[in-house]
Amino acid sequence: MEEWDEQVSGELPHPYDRVLKVLARNYPEGFLQIAMPGASVRLVGTLENVELALPERRVDFVHRVVYNEDEERLLHIEFQLGHRAEVPRRLFVYSAALTEQFDLPVVSLVFYLTRRQAPLPSAYEVRVGEVVTNRFEYTVVKLWEYEEEIRAGRWPELAPLLLLFTERPDATVLAQERALILQEADARKRADLLACAVTIGSRYFDRDFLWRFFREEVEMLREASFIEEWLKEKLEEGRMQGLQQGLQQGLQQGIRQGLQQGIRVGREEGKRLERQRILRRILEHRFERLPAHLDDRLDPLSLEQLDRLVDVALSVATLDDFEAALTEVSHSDKRST
Repeated sequence: MEEWDEQVSGELPHPYDRVLKVLARNYPEGFLQIAMPGASVRLVGTLENVELALPERRVDFVHRVVYNEDEERLLHIEFQLGHRAEVPRRLFVYSAALTEQFDLPVVSLVFYLTRRQAPLPSAYEVRVGEVVTNRFEYTVVKLWEYEEEIRAGRWPELAPLLLLFTERPDATVLAQERALILQEADARKRADLLACAVTIGSRYFDRDFLWRFFREEVEMLREASFIEEWLKEKLEEGRMQGLQQGLQQGLQQGIRQGLQQGIRVGREEGKRLERQRILRRILEHRFERLPAHLDDRLDPLSLEQLDRLVDVALSVATLDDFEAALTEVSHSDKRST
């Protein structure tokens, strides 16, 4: 289970960074409502994998939004576990680079995920002595302050984050996350939210417990756009077990069907042989000596053909007449097939 030290660094470890990127990409409207309540802002698009005109600088995506229906902006969302000193300057640099590159004003939002008592800076300043010569401000949101509203279902898309906010992360919180996530109607987004919940949950719970807990959602998880390696292994293991179980059930069913068919065929063959014996007895009773080749001619006949020949044996005058009828029965069956 991966751990990180919040006191040492506010930087997001790789899997959790991916979780927050998925949420920000899929649900920017929710973050806008939290950061800018009441503002008339509408999402109109997303720019993916934006390369900035700066050495080794890029952002995974920014959203295009429209304010008051006619003022276009770029929306840049950042997440932090805890505050880092370089965050204000970095936001200033990103905002300046995006503004220059797209010739649009940039709305910068920073969402903090873990509780902090000390004030969080919301501006990048350049000072000369006590004089502030330059100031770039951005909006800071303490997501843990919205825990109760998320629990109440106002923003179910943020449910995977509840474990980060709560002081006592336990299975009850995990169950509430799952219930909120399952409200998502879009199958792909629902799968991504489940993957987010599992990924963050691995910080607090044993992986085997998480696998058992989300057992009923396994098929949904297969649709997620990202998934942790250990969960991939579990899914593959489950798929192989399913295949083996299916093969075993198929084999058992095949054996049962084979036995039933064998019994059915055996019964039919028994009836055919009994009818052949009866036919011979009738012929022996009426004509006494039978030619040796007659058995060879009777052996391949079906039960229906033998029944017809029993009637013939009871009515014909001579054995030659019977053999003529036998030839006709055999040939008529071949013609019908």
